Amino acid sequence: MTPRKSIRFAIFGAMALAVAGCQTNNQPQVVLSKKSPVELRAMQARAFETSDQNKTLRTVIATFQDLGYGIDKVEPAAGTVSASKLAKLRMTATVYPRGPSRMIVRSNALVMNPGMESQVDDPAFYKDLFFEPLAKAMFLTALELGSEEDVPPVPDAASKTTAKP
Repeated sequence: MTPRKSIRFAIFGAMALAVAGCQTNNQPQVVLSKKSPVELRAMQARAFETSDQNKTLRTVIATFQDLGYGIDKVEPAAGTVSASKLAKLRMTATVYPRGPSRMIVRSNALVMNPGMESQVDDPAFYKDLFFEPLAKAMFLTALELGSEEDVPPVPDAASKTTAKP
């Protein structure tokens, strides 16, 4: 190799290293909770007395929508729902059975900031902004009538007698 080619090779090599060194990592940094896994599980999971995983999953989806979340992904086989709100908050809920008549719903929330994702570890957030609305929706779903045959007929207005004073 001639000295001129060696110099060119060294210059191109140095430029390639310089360009590679300037490359930034576009992956957001994830800031995990400082709480223990047991504390996180306690605030992120609730048990519901039902054996119907599909109905529970549908109720989770409806609750997310009622709370203003957009549904990003639903995996019925895995029992997961991912939703986001205003591109700043991303939540995932997983529904899985525990025993013959109980479903566990576990949720996880991340706050999206430029270049960083932070895990929500405030128990009040999960309680007030997800599980209480979900519990109300589960209760209302449980009260739904099974079929229209169970609904009593509405009496005709003509068949009502009015008392005359």
